[in-house]
Amino acid sequence: MTIQVLEPLITSDQTQHRARSVGHGGWVVSWLPGRTITLDQAVAAIQLAEVAAALSDLTKCLGLTPCEAIGQAMLEGRAIDARTIEPVAGFDTQAGGM
Repeated sequence: MTIQVLEPLITSDQTQHRARSVGHGGWVVSWLPGRTITLDQAVAAIQLAEVAAALSDLTKCLGLTPCEAIGQAMLEGRAIDARTIEPVAGFDTQAGGM
């Protein structure tokens, strides 16, 4: 992930979202319309856009949307009983420390 801060723009090679300086230390971000934020906040917004792009790719293989995956991942973990899990070929649960 490469973020470039070359005033008046902040760009990334991982997302098409951009931030633009509006002067007096204010920045606007493509995915936060109507908000003027600081440089640090604009960099954080572009970093978050990069993470969102990566998350979208990861969640596709699970058949989930990014919102569904985040919601599920933020839930308190549930105990998994090793006796109810189907064995995976080539993985010894006894040797694996489960």
